Amino acid sequence: MSQQNVAVARRWVELFNERSDVDEFLSFHDPEVELQTPGGPRLQGHDQVRDWFDAGFENVQSRIIPERFVAGGDIVVGLGRIVVRWIESGEVAHDGESAGAFWFRDGKIIAWQPFETHAAALKETGLEG
Repeated sequence: MSQQNVAVARRWVELFNERSDVDEFLSFHDPEVELQTPGGPRLQGHDQVRDWFDAGFENVQSRIIPERFVAGGDIVVGLGRIVVRWIESGEVAHDGESAGAFWFRDGKIIAWQPFETHAAALKETGLEG
């Protein structure tokens, strides 16, 4: 199941970056999913996740650049960078280390949480080496 979960996490990142197919994005989530948005509210359920996904970006656009995925049991941690650009000018507003943890049950994401560092995500999930 770990490889399937990694594939879902990888596709989740692609869809987050593209903001192109909300239905496919939602299909990876349990109906009662909890997503902690970066610097924002905790979302629960498909309706709130749909609204967040559809809202897109106002002033900045975030792009997750995955470098690797670490899996253990029903947890997958994506490790990489995040690049945030000002929409109007295209200039980089932030470029830094980023990580996101996915918790799965029966092949569906039940929770997702971003982290500012790889170490914090690995420690929180118990996947640190």
